[in-house]
Amino acid sequence: MDRSKFIQSSARVRVLEKKLLSKEVFNRLAEAETLEDALRSLSDTVYNEYINKLESPTEYEKILTAEIERFYKEIYEISPSDLPVDLVTLKYFFHNLRVVLKEDVLNSDLSHLIMNIKDFDLKKYREGYSDSTITHGYFGILDQAAKLYEEEKNPPIIDIYLDNKYLEELSIIANETDSDLFKGYVKDLIDFTNIRTLLRAKNQERDHDFLERIIIDGGNISVSTFLELFTIEINPDMKVFKKLNIYKYIREGLERYKKVGRVSDFERDLDNYFLDLIEDVKYMTYGPEVIFAYCLRKEMEIKNLRIIFVSKLNGLDSEFIRGKLRGNYV
Repeated sequence: MDRSKFIQSSARVRVLEKKLLSKEVFNRLAEAETLEDALRSLSDTVYNEYINKLESPTEYEKILTAEIERFYKEIYEISPSDLPVDLVTLKYFFHNLRVVLKEDVLNSDLSHLIMNIKDFDLKKYREGYSDSTITHGYFGILDQAAKLYEEEKNPPIIDIYLDNKYLEELSIIANETDSDLFKGYVKDLIDFTNIRTLLRAKNQERDHDFLERIIIDGGNISVSTFLELFTIEINPDMKVFKKLNIYKYIREGLERYKKVGRVSDFERDLDNYFLDLIEDVKYMTYGPEVIFAYCLRKEMEIKNLRIIFVSKLNGLDSEFIRGKLRGNYV
């Protein structure tokens, strides 16, 4: 990838980064008494135009969806290559594939769940999915996921299969960029996902064959190593984890897991690792990493807003919120 092509776009992104919500804004949001107060605290930000259109504060998800769709429309126009943006947005494409599949399973119109990012053509994928003669590319993925569901009648199998395909495709994109940062990002993401999968399988008392089907190849830890770990007790200080870049975050996640037994908490450790991973990008003058890091920071901004809004809706206090937010925002 020709880094010089990113000189102009990187300069533009450095200006746009100043519009990301600051630590002070998140402090205000965390301390807000109610959901309404939290939304009001965003009156001088890019979110204000969406807030003014809400019929009820409980519709906050509309704000987040509208802003992330606007954001990616802008960043795709700015970036000279789609690849560094695709590394972040591919999850939305696979989310949309899930929606197409679940429309068929549930026999319902779920178009309101579609994320309108990079012009996802819902009509094309609905028609291609229903046409059994089209089996190439992503239509083949849809077809295989549907067959797996028909065989097992188990909705989670759709998510497992699509998660695997998502990470396979992400690896292809990272290799196309020829960037060590991007390749490392995907490998670390695969390791995190596999460790979480391993813990869930052990928790649910699944068998060895089930684990073999869902562990994803391509990370720093081999599939065979994960199959060996399935038969022994997992602890944070195992040698296999210590050699990883993500060891500090894995250790924290595993220690918390041993106390509370929640695999879902690993997502916070994953997010915090990736924020640390892109910390040095701020010192880069230009390059695809500048685009990628900006996208990741926006993702964390949206995620943190969602955490705050859900917490306020449920009457949770600021101390709880601080413990859940990604990065050093409060």
